[in-house]
Amino acid sequence: MDEISTNSTEGYSQGTGTHSQDSSGASSVNYDAVNVVAVAGNGALDRIESLLEAIVDAVTTGNEIMIPYRTVRASRPGRSQGPPAARQAGVVRFPGRTIQEAKKFEALLCIIELSHEALLSGMLITKRNIYYQSPDLFGSQAAVDVMVDNLAFTLGVGRGDLNIVATAKGLISGPIMLISRDGSVIDCGLSHSTGILLPSTSEIRSIGFHEVQWILVIEKEATFRTLAAAQYAKNSRAGHGILITAKGFPDLATRRFLSLVHSMRPSLVIFGLADFDPDGISIVRTYQNGSRRLEHENEATVPSLCWLGVKSRDLLSSWQSPAVDDEEDQELHGTTGGESPQLVENSDHQRPAKRPRLSDFRNPSDKVSSLTLRDRKKAGDILRAISSVELPSGGGLEHAQELQRMLMLNIKAEIQAVDSYGDLSTWLDDNLCARMHAD
Repeated sequence: MDEISTNSTEGYSQGTGTHSQDSSGASSVNYDAVNVVAVAGNGALDRIESLLEAIVDAVTTGNEIMIPYRTVRASRPGRSQGPPAARQAGVVRFPGRTIQEAKKFEALLCIIELSHEALLSGMLITKRNIYYQSPDLFGSQAAVDVMVDNLAFTLGVGRGDLNIVATAKGLISGPIMLISRDGSVIDCGLSHSTGILLPSTSEIRSIGFHEVQWILVIEKEATFRTLAAAQYAKNSRAGHGILITAKGFPDLATRRFLSLVHSMRPSLVIFGLADFDPDGISIVRTYQNGSRRLEHENEATVPSLCWLGVKSRDLLSSWQSPAVDDEEDQELHGTTGGESPQLVENSDHQRPAKRPRLSDFRNPSDKVSSLTLRDRKKAGDILRAISSVELPSGGGLEHAQELQRMLMLNIKAEIQAVDSYGDLSTWLDDNLCARMHAD
């Protein structure tokens, strides 16, 4: 993984780049460029070559041929990892005890050889290209994905250190320039409606930030395209910014790009915008803390990412509580006649506030709906994960509170529920400005 910094004491290189918009004589734009200092392979090439040498030695001496192989899933704390013999082995053998093991050895060796070639040549290879090298051998794309991640985990490196990447998925739009190691320039502000595919961080030599003040990471591609087409990144009242989407659940390349940018410009505020549902909160948490499947990947998280919304407070419209009969009820609800009730925790001495109906929310017919059984299970899983690893403070506390409100109110909502006029510009302007000035 590339190692970066914003000043010389941290190992960064900074300068100003100039870009000509076109060949017709249009004025050039100066960008405050920060260079990315590459650290090739993070030792992956040496480790792979040691592996290959051990295989050659075993063939020469007639010993059993083995490849070390640990799985991310089996290595999680508290998970059963099979009988003692299996835990001790942690290898794939050839010819192996079964046909399946021999086939797995062949597939794993193929991936190792392709990674070795890619590292020697300095080229990148996608997991999809690996699969199409021998579809019959691998069986499925999912099998390749798992084996690549487990190989990286076994070697103690990231997937990108093997020069193996996923097919480009993330999109970016805004006044920022990415300068590749081959010298080509990607102006992310030119393609307004569609966005530009995010390149692998290993291909980026430097980044020109221009006057960018914020980054907005958006769950949905449709929302991203709407904002990109409106050139919101340039027209926002919060100043110039960058729009990014991974088209749903965040892929490793998008997460690494955000981590890279954050390391280069720690002062640049990164916001997350997702649906008000368990999946939306899970997406925000993955950007912040990473995923369990790829928890061994370094430089792929942004713990400081700020969850902008959508949250329960964004959905509640101005609705009145029923008439309060007496002073005791007023005290228990914490309201007087004209005030809106607040959500309160249930206890032996307090009554919960009246539960809102779907009709109390903006756009109830199409943007706000009830939770499904899957949603409720997902919410429970996230709550258990928060309670098991985090102190009840900071982002984890907010996520837990919003999930509890979600479950109590039995609602979920799409991003578009916060704006009844068909675009998010006004809501985003208000919330971005408020959060940036608060920070």
